[in-house]
Amino acid sequence: MATTRPAGVEKASGEDSMAASSLIWWGGPAAVLGGLLVMFGSFLSGMNPPLYAAGFVLLIVAITGVYLYLRRSGRFGLSGAVGFYLCVFAFGVTAIGSLGVVLNIWGARWLDVLGAVNILMILGTVILGAAILRAGRLPKGGVWLLIAYAPTEVGVIVAMAASGYTLPNLLWSVPAILFGLGWAWLGYGLWSESRTSASKPSRVS
Repeated sequence: MATTRPAGVEKASGEDSMAASSLIWWGGPAAVLGGLLVMFGSFLSGMNPPLYAAGFVLLIVAITGVYLYLRRSGRFGLSGAVGFYLCVFAFGVTAIGSLGVVLNIWGARWLDVLGAVNILMILGTVILGAAILRAGRLPKGGVWLLIAYAPTEVGVIVAMAASGYTLPNLLWSVPAILFGLGWAWLGYGLWSESRTSASKPSRVS
């Protein structure tokens, strides 16, 4: 016996699918621009807070697009979701903290907060990167740059602490370059994939 689905359910499902497709498409350019803003922000010390705030807001859109694109892959798995949520939290706190500096809300206290959140960002990036590699649907080069960012960031933290923070601040740009280029590369791949999918004719059942 055939069953019919309520019209409201079909409409809601269709709207959800369109919203997800839109986020996936916008996730590509958001990743490219967000990654570049974070990378260039590491060179311009006076422009760090506004560039970081804008960059990490864009990266929240980007990582959401990546998650929606890969979540149906069995290889992405639970670890991919864990990495996604860790990164979203870290990106959000970083964006809010950077905006607070721009508006002079918290003063120097934001550095303590972002220092702790940075650990979550490193952990989330590694977990998410491994899940993206398993899924195998986005550029591996971009993923490896993101994974390489994690030990490089830890190395810079250790080096800075060991030197009593006397090393040049430009050293922080090394992991930022890996992080920014990794997201830009992933974003280009996601953008290309979403454009290819959109150009394919839909099946008529």
